Amino acid sequence: MRRRRDAEPRSHQFNLSLTASELESIKRRAEAVGMRPVHFGRALILESVRHLDKNRQAVATHTDGNLRQFIHAQLIRLGNNLNQMMRHLHRTGDPLPADLEPLLRDIRHIIAQVPK
Repeated sequence: MRRRRDAEPRSHQFNLSLTASELESIKRRAEAVGMRPVHFGRALILESVRHLDKNRQAVATHTDGNLRQFIHAQLIRLGNNLNQMMRHLHRTGDPLPADLEPLLRDIRHIIAQVPK
């Protein structure tokens, strides 16, 4: 079977350092969805960038009057995702991901900055 040729070949590299647990997490998650870790990592990075761009544009279009509502809505979505993750972990008995505590710290930091 011939390999598909991309219209724009991937000829540049972007190297980053990971801890052993971060790398294992990526490998496990990639395997769970049937992807190679490199393809899974690329998809995660590019999707995150798209979300950041979308959120930055959304925040820029909001006035100070409804910025608080926007942040509140985003936190609700984030809370729902965390709740689903915790339900899954409790159901399966899987351990908490190593990167959960830094995420929670970031969330607490964002909440502390919400205008009152």
